[in-house]
Amino acid sequence: MLVFVFNTIIAFMKYTLLIFPIFSFFCTASMWYDKTEEPKIEDPLIAAIIQVESRGDTLAYNSKEDAVGCLQIRPIMVREVNRLVGKDSFTLSDRWSKAKSIQMFNILRSNIKEATNEKISRVWNGGYNGHKKQSTIKYWQKVRNKIK
Repeated sequence: MLVFVFNTIIAFMKYTLLIFPIFSFFCTASMWYDKTEEPKIEDPLIAAIIQVESRGDTLAYNSKEDAVGCLQIRPIMVREVNRLVGKDSFTLSDRWSKAKSIQMFNILRSNIKEATNEKISRVWNGGYNGHKKQSTIKYWQKVRNKIK
């Protein structure tokens, strides 16, 4: 009887160890990403930048830069957008949401003086002085090629 109980416990543990990682992935992925909130993107510039940044993948993650989501937003951008709105409206987990990522993009865009598609794109890629940086020219060319 004791052997039967022991074998049952071992079998249960093996089953749990196989299932738990799969279950935990789906639980955490659903925290980051809600498929019900797929906003329609009518702005050609936003659509182009999303294609350049992540090819439209809301679950995209660049561990080297800690850039997350369809617009590859880094923590410093979340802090900057919160500074611009004057309160902590956005969290780091909001970067996984396409709708909230677009809201952050639009807040930054609305604070760029004399904004053109080129200037907005280059600032998005290189920070407030991105439009002056040589390194953002190639990025702008990629975005320009994606604008429909």
